[in-house]
Order: sequence, then structure tokens, then C-alpha cells
Amino acid sequence: MFGVMGLNSRGVVSAAIFTLAFAGQGAFAQSWYATDVRQGGHDPSMYRDENGYILMSTNNNLAMWTSTDMVKWSSKGQIFRDSPQWLKNAVGGKTDGIWAPDLFHFNNQYGVFYCGSVFGQRTSAIGVTTNANLNFSDPAKGWTDQGEVTRTTNSNNYNAIDADVVVTPDGQYWMTYGSWNAGGIRLIKLDPKTGKQASDDKNNYQIATRGGTGIEGPSLIEHGGQYFLFTAWDVCCKQGNEIEQTTYKTAMGRADKVNGTYKDRSGKELNKGGGTILMQRYSRYVGPGGGEAFKDLNRIRFVHHYYDLTGDKYNHIHIRDLVFTDDNWPEMGQPFLGRYLSAEAEHGIMTRGATDDLTFNYTKEASNGEYVGYINTKGSKIRLPMNIMQAGDYIMRYRYANGGDNDATHKVTVNGKAQTVKLPKTGAWGSFPEKSVAMIPATLKRGGNFIEVEPDQNFAELDRIDFLRVIRDTIPGNGFDNGIKVRLTNDDKLAVKNGGYAIFENVVTDSIRSTEVKVELQQCSGGTLSIREGSASGTELSKCTVPSSCANGAWTEVNCSATKKLSGVKDFYLTGSGMSGEVLVGNIRFGKIAEPPVSSSSVNPPASSFSAAPMESSSSVTPPESSSSGTTAIAQAKSLKANYKMTTNAAGYTFHFDRPGNYEIIVMNPLGQLMARKTVRMESEVSLQGLPKGKYIFKVMNR
Repeated sequence: MFGVMGLNSRGVVSAAIFTLAFAGQGAFAQSWYATDVRQGGHDPSMYRDENGYILMSTNNNLAMWTSTDMVKWSSKGQIFRDSPQWLKNAVGGKTDGIWAPDLFHFNNQYGVFYCGSVFGQRTSAIGVTTNANLNFSDPAKGWTDQGEVTRTTNSNNYNAIDADVVVTPDGQYWMTYGSWNAGGIRLIKLDPKTGKQASDDKNNYQIATRGGTGIEGPSLIEHGGQYFLFTAWDVCCKQGNEIEQTTYKTAMGRADKVNGTYKDRSGKELNKGGGTILMQRYSRYVGPGGGEAFKDLNRIRFVHHYYDLTGDKYNHIHIRDLVFTDDNWPEMGQPFLGRYLSAEAEHGIMTRGATDDLTFNYTKEASNGEYVGYINTKGSKIRLPMNIMQAGDYIMRYRYANGGDNDATHKVTVNGKAQTVKLPKTGAWGSFPEKSVAMIPATLKRGGNFIEVEPDQNFAELDRIDFLRVIRDTIPGNGFDNGIKVRLTNDDKLAVKNGGYAIFENVVTDSIRSTEVKVELQQCSGGTLSIREGSASGTELSKCTVPSSCANGAWTEVNCSATKKLSGVKDFYLTGSGMSGEVLVGNIRFGKIAEPPVSSSSVNPPASSFSAAPMESSSSVTPPESSSSGTTAIAQAKSLKANYKMTTNAAGYTFHFDRPGNYEIIVMNPLGQLMARKTVRMESEVSLQGLPKGKYIFKVMNR
């Protein structure tokens, strides 16, 4: 049965009264236990190709690995057999290997920026090699070395190492690099045609320094109109028997312009020693740093190395989400261990009310062999940042242990909304059988979500939280977790190519109200879309025939074959085959959906339904359902930088601003599910077309 969580007379969420058919291990094809990904690498760089991921790292002549799932990696050879002769000459005849590559796409070609040096010296150089056509199956072939980008000598107070390239929204390319020394982290503008320094800006900007204390390994990324600089601090690279000497960590700051001024969350300038620490040694993970931020299909990730204290004591990589707060600051999410909608307690951000609280404990009975104990003292908190791609109702599968004599409670807060969760005794500490699970309801928003766990009454240990999506009627196509040969368009629609698939993880199929399936499509080119169970080649649950053409600018609703009655938690894969081009996917609907009425007093859905874009201001309106022409005037929002009005016509909706600017328009249905997003860049008028008939909620924001 599909149960509903209840509250007792004290307002405590009780795990005992929440009975679900899918709660047990047998209801889910995947294991609820994770194992760390053991891919080696130092100073890693990752690039997202439509076919998967390409990984590079230090000291292997620019070797490459590929993966479709970030778990299983295949070695694909090396770009170089040896360091280029020009690089050897630049650093005095001999290098200590090729360091810190950065794989990047620019000017319709691919480039790998790399560096060479002698450890402890500033006689260093950065070069670039290019490839017009990167073949995912054989990515190390076809490269042409273009030589030097920049160099330093011991007379410089900075060091030409650790390059990273970023592109601005207006198409400018910049390279940050450095440095360890007092000259700190540098930035130069690049010519996108050559990958060398641009002729229109010969400046060498200093954007961060610690006055001679260790800082290196910079990475830049743009998000929400701001730039984020990640750097590595302190002592690196001591491993094996010297692992305890490693103090490497990751710090961060942001700026409104790519060349600064960068400041940390406290407001201190990075050029004056500032920096917000995002990661440092915890549990068995020593020296998390040397990382790079990169853009994936629907999120920003951060790949970095660490040293395993209780394992081989050598370097491995973690791939994490960057999770942005509503005011556009990043926090470090979970390392990817094979599941997108899972959080291991040991990888949370720890605040300790007492020095011996929130201990890391090791047992084979826990997921990933670790759990957090001694969640005991007031003031202690585990914070778990999570990116969620589909807004809506979820169930948090909360695996705990309570070996005490009495029931315990935890205070669990989701995006600022707290609830007290009852955790009945389980009979043992440090043991996590399937009976050690509480089911907690939550409403999550699209984008960054923040879950906090605090002690309340008595004691319980925490292993892991899984997030199960309760869909009932609709899965938005753009709510997918990952995929191959798929992408999000600029107006936030799922595009699927022939042979592609999109993953929708942890679907509570008991919550689906109908076996009838429909899918909304645009840009049709024939072929088939299928909903499959568990994998891209799994059992076909429903088959949808894609028309050879669709109406321009409008959604075409296609009837698919009915599913069997489903039960349990399943991963859905939406696969495409036989298509000659991309097809755009709107909502996947189960049965005929009655549109709920929207009263004039309910134009603002819960805040947790919104995308985690930085919202300076917002206003919303429910337009008329009729497609006849009309005009709706909207008052200026409190701090919106323009007045605007919205007009409706047969084709859709048009927004008219009284001044050009950068705005974002969010479109949701009355359930709070995201239907579309439109970015306005220095325009005074923009149209939204192709939405199916219905009632919508619009939010207009500064971007």
C-alpha cells in the first residue's frame, strides 16, 4: 500500500505508522548500500561530452579515461608520449612530468591546457594542445600541440602552473593559473582562436593571494551572473607513509566580474588572504583539493582528489555537486557514489556542539562502510546540501540505528522547515538492517536543497538518506537526473537524441494513479520513446511512437502504451531510438489530469517549489485559461528593475518590459511543477510559446 505519514498529538513524525510496500530491500532493484568509487587521479579535470565523461589528471603524459556513469572508467591512452621539447627547454631541460591538465571546448575545437615545472621552482610554463574533433571512443588521438601560452622564471613571484579556462556569457575566454607564491592566483584573457593571450588585453591580473602562504590550483566557473574562484590551500601531495603531513583544503570566493574583486562569504577580499573553506580533512578523506568546477547537463560539479587514510593512503578522485543557496553561494555536495538521490551522513557539513560529537565510525554494515555516531549534544548539526532536479513531494528514506532502551527523536529541517522524527529502538548500535528505516515526507524545490539533522530526545546514529520521488500524475521531462545523448535547451526543455536516455531515479511507482501514459513532444522526427525500468536496456514499461512532425511552437500530446500496475521504487529510463534528430520532451503524464482551480489568493505556490536561481525580486500572476487575446497588467515588484505587462494571444504569452535588462521568467503549473524557464538578455520584449492549454503561475525575477 501507499501510506501517508502521520503526526501524533505532539507533532512528531512517527516512522512506525508509515507503512509502505516499497520500504524493504526487495522492492528496489538497486542496493541501498554504496561503495566508494576507486578511480585514481591527482589535480583532475573533467569534461562532459554528450556520450559521457572524459577525465584527465597529473603526471601521465595527458592520459584520458572515459565513463558513461562516473563509476566505471576506461583507460583511453595518452595524448603525449613525452613532454614536448619546447616545455623541457622552458623549464631548464627537464620537467617533473606534465601537471594539472584542463580539458575545455572553445572556438569549435577542444583544447587541453597543461603545465610543466620542477617541483619547488618557479621556472614553469603553460601550453595548449588542440583537437578539432574529439572522438569519445578514442579521445587521446588527433591532438596538435600549439606550444606555449605563458611562462615564469624564478624572478617572478608567481608560478605558471595549474591552468583553468572559463568562458563568460558574452563569449570571452579567460585563463586563471598559479601559483603557491606571494604573487598568488593570476588571470589573463585568451584569444579564442588560438588559445593564447588576447591582444586586446595584455594585463596579468592578480585575483587571490595569501601573502606567500600556499595557494594554487585555481578553477573558475560562472553561475547566476557571478564568478566563483576555487583554490587549493596549504601542503599537498604527501601520501603513503607521509599522508599525515598533507593539509590540503579547498577555499572559495566570488566576484561580479571575472577579473574581480573576489570576496569570501564574510566579505574579505581573496587578494587580502580571504577565502571560505569548502572542504578540508574529515573522516578518512585527507587533503580534498586540486579540484575543478565544470558544467554538467543540469548542474555544476566539482572534481577533486583526496588521499584515503584507512585504505591505500594514495590519491583518488571524488566528483561532487556544487549546491547553490538562494543568495548564490556554493556549498559542497555529496561525492557521487552511483546514485543521484542519495546522501551519506559522513559526507555532510559538520557543526559540533561538543568536540567528541558527530564521530565517524566504520563498519561493513553501513553504506560505504561509514556512518555518523554521537549525534548527542545541542548545537551539533549535520548539513546535507542536495541538488534536486524535479520539484515536488518526496519521501526521505532515513536509515538509522538506535541501540538504546527507548525511542529517540531527531530534528530534521528541510529548507528551513523543521519536523521532529521519531526513531524507534532497533536493538543495536552500528547496525543498519532494513528495519532501521524511517520514512519522512518532504517538499523539495528544483535546484539547491539543504537538509539539516540535529539531536533531540535520546540518541540515534545516522547512515544515509535516500530521496524518493512521489510523482502521482506527472514527471516533468526537464526533471531528469542525468543521461546520455540528452541535454537541456536554453529554454529548459529536455532534448533527446537517437540512442539517448534520460534517468529519473527513485520513482515511487505506488504513487502513480494510472497505467495510462501520455508524453508531450515538440520538434518531432519520427522514432520511438520508451520508458524502461532500471537501465537503458531494461524492461520496457511503456512505448511511445514519435510522429514524423509536430506543430511548430506547440506541444503535441502522444498516447503511449499503458504500463502494467507497478509497485516499489524504480529507476525510470526514457530512451530514444529511430529518430533522425532531437525530440523535445515536455511532461510525461500518467492518465488524464484534471487541472486544479487556482484562486486569486493562491498565485504564489510554496517557495520550495521554485528553482534555486538567485531571486532579487519576484511577482506572479495566474493568466486566464482562454487563448483569446487579452492584456494583464502587473504591478512592479518591490525591487524588480523594471515595470512590465503580460499580454496573451493564440500563440502564447508575451512579456513587455519598460526597459531592456536581464530577467528570468519561471512558468509553473498550479501544482508548483516547473513547466518552462525563459532567460531575457537585454531585451524589452520576449514571447513564451508552445505551452499546452492550462492555468499557469509566472514569476519574473532579476537575473
